[in-house]
Amino acid sequence: MEQNAQGRAAVTEEELAFVEDAAISLERQGLFRMAGRVLAWLLICDPPEQTAGDLVEVLQASKGSVSAATRFLVPSGMVERISRPGERRDYYRIKEGVWPTLAKSQSDHYQSFVDITEQGLRILEDAPARRKERLQTMHDFYTWLAKEMPMLWKRWEAEQGTQEGARGA
Repeated sequence: MEQNAQGRAAVTEEELAFVEDAAISLERQGLFRMAGRVLAWLLICDPPEQTAGDLVEVLQASKGSVSAATRFLVPSGMVERISRPGERRDYYRIKEGVWPTLAKSQSDHYQSFVDITEQGLRILEDAPARRKERLQTMHDFYTWLAKEMPMLWKRWEAEQGTQEGARGA
C-alpha cells in the first residue's frame, strides 16, 4: 500500500469520489459542501482522528474552509475536537454514538410540530377545507411520527443490545 510523507496510507481516487458523493448528498440535506467533505472523510479515514492540516491536505482545501467546516461540525455535535497529551495540535473525529443521538434530538421536535399545527388548525377552524389541507397533512404526519418514534427507538435500542451481545461473544 502506498504511503504519503507522514507514513499514512495514500488516499485513493475511490475514497475521494466517496467523499465528494457524500458531501453532495449531505449538501442536499442542508449541510454546506465543505462540512460534508470533512464529515465524509472523518467517516472513512485511518486513523479516525485527523488534524486540520490532515483535512486540508486530503481534501485539497484551504485552511479557512476547513476551519469553517470544523467550527460548524463541532458545535453541531457530529464531530468532536480532541487533544493528545504532549501535543499542541487538535484532532477531529466523528463523535461516538452521534447518529442515533442526532436523530433522536430531531424526533424530540415532532410533538412541537403537532402542537403548532393544532394551533394553526384552531385558527383555521372555520376556513374552507381546501385552505386547511396543507396544514392538516403536516399535522397528520407529525402526529403519526410522534406516536411511532418511541416504539422505533425501543426497537433500535433492543436490536443494538442484541448486536452488542453478539459482538462481545
